[in-house]
Amino acid sequence: MDIQNYFENNETMDIARDMLGHTFTYNSEQGKFSGLIVETEAYLGPDDMAAHSYDGRHTPSNDPLYQAGGTIYIYSIHSWLDMDISIQKAGTPNGVLIRGLQPIDGIEMMEENRHKTGFDVSNGPAKWIRAFGIRDKELSGTLLNSDNFTFSEKKAKTPKNILATPRIGVPNKEPWTSKKMRFIVEGNPYVSKMYKKDMNLDSYGWL
Repeated sequence: MDIQNYFENNETMDIARDMLGHTFTYNSEQGKFSGLIVETEAYLGPDDMAAHSYDGRHTPSNDPLYQAGGTIYIYSIHSWLDMDISIQKAGTPNGVLIRGLQPIDGIEMMEENRHKTGFDVSNGPAKWIRAFGIRDKELSGTLLNSDNFTFSEKKAKTPKNILATPRIGVPNKEPWTSKKMRFIVEGNPYVSKMYKKDMNLDSYGWL
């Protein structure tokens, strides 16, 4: 897969939607971790009041957002870590946050790393990172499919239905607070803040 072509030559919102159903893999010292992407959020760079690069903000920490499409950006929020993928060509700091993963490989290690079982292991952006054993920002700035992290060439599963909702944790930033820039596999129990009544425990929302 030409990772840069995928992440650079489409609209950021379309990429965030299309990432659902692809697998995300981390080959770590602990072993192999992987999961299906079930939830993403798009961030539209300098215009987007919720983006780390809003108003052209550029620091050593958020520099990966300014690099080639497909660059990993790891950052801390309240002592937890989150991960974005940079979108668009170098110099255009858009990003997609991976918010939820449905585990495939390394589930027992994930449960150990999180001290949790069930959907709570990876149903949130900081949760899956902790589950994958990522404890620091050392790999921030690395390119997908070149080293530790792999994004699958094709979808491993196809969502039955994708819902677009406002992003989570973006208060007081209208009109950006209300924009539907979060994409989820409807009914998937590994989507963050998913109510039990909305979970599809038969197909997990896949075709």
